[in-house]
Amino acid sequence: MSVQMQRRLFTVKEYHLMAESGVFRDNERVELIAGEIIQMAAIGRRHAARVDRLAEFFYDRLRRLAIIRVQNPICLDDLSEPQPDIALVQRRPDFYEESLPNSGDILLLVEVSDSTVDFDRTVKVPNYAQSGIQEVWLWDLEANCLEVYRNPTANGYSSMQKLERGASISSLAFPEFEVSIDRILG
Repeated sequence: MSVQMQRRLFTVKEYHLMAESGVFRDNERVELIAGEIIQMAAIGRRHAARVDRLAEFFYDRLRRLAIIRVQNPICLDDLSEPQPDIALVQRRPDFYEESLPNSGDILLLVEVSDSTVDFDRTVKVPNYAQSGIQEVWLWDLEANCLEVYRNPTANGYSSMQKLERGASISSLAFPEFEVSIDRILG
């Protein structure tokens, strides 16, 4: 006879209480995804450089139109507080000091993935879709391509486009800013 093991899921509130009480070390990189506390991979040089490249690109073009958050938390629901590599969010005078951006505030999410590409594609991206995030870009460093996810549903995104060198893309939130994939891929 087989017994199915039950997982204990945590809420965002419990996750914050754990952090405040010192359950996590100061430099420990964790995020809450669908009630599970996930240990984040170490940030390598290549990953860091790509995130910095994108952050600078967005900052140069969109800093007056959106707040560009780099590896900072967002709140999707009571069970998810991920830390995407880049989040373009609605401008707000308090810069989200009073509350984290939620799915209604998010204009575009970008995940830069090397060793975590499978997790990002099969766990994080569907979680973003279930939360109603309109657009997610997944930069697959191993395949050196950009996956663009749009049209969220409860079962994931109904549109996924894989872009490689020579192509260009505009974000749904900023259609006037066309981006060369060559520029993004470096």
